[in-house]
Amino acid sequence: MTQLIIENSGERGSIVVARDRSLVLEKSFQGSAELASLADTTIKGIERLDEIVVGIGPGSYTGLRVAVATALGIKLGLGCRTFGCPSVLGYPEENYLVIGDARRGALFLGEIRAGKLAELPRLVPRAEIVAEISKAAVKRIFVTSPIAELPEAEVVLPHARYLLGRDESYVELQEPIYLKEPHITHPK
Repeated sequence: MTQLIIENSGERGSIVVARDRSLVLEKSFQGSAELASLADTTIKGIERLDEIVVGIGPGSYTGLRVAVATALGIKLGLGCRTFGCPSVLGYPEENYLVIGDARRGALFLGEIRAGKLAELPRLVPRAEIVAEISKAAVKRIFVTSPIAELPEAEVVLPHARYLLGRDESYVELQEPIYLKEPHITHPK
């Protein structure tokens, strides 16, 4: 079985091709235009594509939407299966926390235990993040961008290679994980 895996929830994205769970190709990209070009080049080099897995967030709204649209477009052209997988599973550990900026005074917090989400990532007010971390069952922490409240935390983006093999967390690909309603600016 040949899989194409796309992770585009952060400032840099990654794409991998795996055949029977072994990595065949691994590349990174920056921006939607690079994703489109890289995806095109990549699928042209694959004899048969069985499934596409896309990191569905939380993360960059635009990056996630472009990755989902890219996968659905390829599916239409090739007829392969498509799945979504939470981007917070895109790390090499089995037990950890992922924290990211959710804007407007909030952070998102995802707790991963035994390689699975304990629960869907949730919003936490910035002022409460340290207390929330102290309650967590795991202590390894990744942040997706610098967080003023956690200056010692390691900034590491999720990567497509670590979504490979997280099959139990794959869901039918429809849309990214949304943590809150969109913010709409109304004219004055």
